Amino acid sequence: MVFKMGKKKIFNRSSVIPFSFKNIKVTIYSGKKWFDRLLNIWSVGFKFGELTWNRRLALYKAKQLKKKKKK
Repeated sequence: MVFKMGKKKIFNRSSVIPFSFKNIKVTIYSGKKWFDRLLNIWSVGFKFGELTWNRRLALYKAKQLKKKKKK
C-alpha cells in the first residue's frame, strides 16, 4: 500500500519546516492569499514565512519624478 500525503494547509508562518515535509506540496497562508510551494530538502529547517511574501515592493515613482523636475 502506498499512502500519499495531500496538500497541507499552513496558517502559522512562524513554524519551522520539519524533515517529514520533504518533497511535499504545501499551501501557506500569508494573511491575504494562499501560496503553493513545493518543499525540497534545502527548505527543511527554515520557517514557512520565509517562503512567502506578504508585502508589496514599494515603488516611489512620484518621489523620483519630483527629484527629476527639481534638477
